[in-house]
Amino acid sequence: MGKINLHTHSKHSLAGTLDINEIINESFNNGISYLSITDHNTCDAYLDLDINTINKNGVIIYGMEADSLINNVTYDILCYGFDLNKVNSWAKEQYGTIESRQTKIYAMLEELCEKLNLKLDKYNPYNPEKEFAHAAVFRMLEISNENKDFLSKYKIENVNDLYRESSMNKDFPLYIDMSIVWPKIETLSKIIHENGGKIFLAHPYKYAKNVEVDKILNSCLSYIDGIEISNEPKNAEEVLYLYNFAKENNLLICAGSDYHGSEEHKYFDVEFLTENMEADIKRWIDEVKGKVTIN
Repeated sequence: MGKINLHTHSKHSLAGTLDINEIINESFNNGISYLSITDHNTCDAYLDLDINTINKNGVIIYGMEADSLINNVTYDILCYGFDLNKVNSWAKEQYGTIESRQTKIYAMLEELCEKLNLKLDKYNPYNPEKEFAHAAVFRMLEISNENKDFLSKYKIENVNDLYRESSMNKDFPLYIDMSIVWPKIETLSKIIHENGGKIFLAHPYKYAKNVEVDKILNSCLSYIDGIEISNEPKNAEEVLYLYNFAKENNLLICAGSDYHGSEEHKYFDVEFLTENMEADIKRWIDEVKGKVTIN
């Protein structure tokens, strides 16, 4: 059975480096047979697809990693197998451009920092075309000694900590209401399901580090079709736990490496998948219409 990677990013995502055809050829050359490019809140990569440049056989499942709100908490939702044109048209209207979204987020974070007397070092100003708003704010906070106590108090060690706390924890001083940019899960679910697709909770272990994974899973359970069981896992036990949770709750499963082509996310292999797990994934892939098969 061919290997599977259903979570990759092209240059249409911030930090993505390759176009879709380069990703497909690289992944197929690395033994992947079932692939999805899941850029953040857009499907534009698929408009660049040129199957004449693909040098090996495989299946490409239309995908997108969409930000969405479940009970006012931000989650990353992997969407697969949908009608490409209809969903991409909706995504453009709903999410706008990367620059417009990140500019709104940065403005709100900047305002909160000013109210808290947190000094943003703006020697290297924010560019929404090249950097996530939270990444810029973390960079600007970290460089100033005056902010070290704040970061230490709230155990903010990296940009992911800042993003998850500010989008998931209403008690965090830099919490912002992400409804300014993200739709509710009901809206996302409706558009994906109406257009033949399925939705999965991405990387359950990567959310707020102080929240148990069971709490994350159960808060999303009634809204999703499945969960991503492998995405840079710490060990095989994590993958098996998520797989068993999916089985017990009649959920589908997916898996991916979060490939961006960057130094931090440069691997195509998806870790700790068994043959049974791969067979379960392939089963629902065979049923969806939103895909391209290259023979």
